[in-house]
Amino acid sequence: MNIIAIAAVGRNGELGIGGKLPWDLPEDMRFFRDSTRGQIVIMGRKTFDSLGKPLPKRENAVITRDRGLVIPGVKVFHDLESAVRFYQKSQEFMGRDLFVIGGAEIYRLSLPFVRELWLTEIDGDFVGDAFFPGYSEGCLNLPEFKKTSTRLGVECDSASHRYFFSVFRRANS
Repeated sequence: MNIIAIAAVGRNGELGIGGKLPWDLPEDMRFFRDSTRGQIVIMGRKTFDSLGKPLPKRENAVITRDRGLVIPGVKVFHDLESAVRFYQKSQEFMGRDLFVIGGAEIYRLSLPFVRELWLTEIDGDFVGDAFFPGYSEGCLNLPEFKKTSTRLGVECDSASHRYFFSVFRRANS
């Protein structure tokens, strides 16, 4: 099972503000939807709350400290490691990729497990209250990951920010 963190980030690692994205990039949303469809998505409870419902056509998992939380149609775990172990051992999910989709704390916790980072790197400065770990000044500063590919996005957002789809792979994988 390939474990991938997928995110869009501003130049200083901005992920969002107040539970919302600070940009409007339809091509990035299509990329996210197409990449994760039919796969497993793991997110923190705040990210789930910002979505408001499980993402369709995906296996949804939420990480929370709330031991009493039950969400119809969603598997609830109390730590990331147990969620990863569950999906790695489950015959039902063999052959699927596991995508970590946020928020900031879940991305940070996922780094020891992640084999690849799929980042939409947006060439702009945004106000944010959530940030991708190790990303600043337009660069990923995690030496265990090396950029293996990049392609330019084909459209700009309403503020004309250029953006790139980049893949970073763990150096020892």
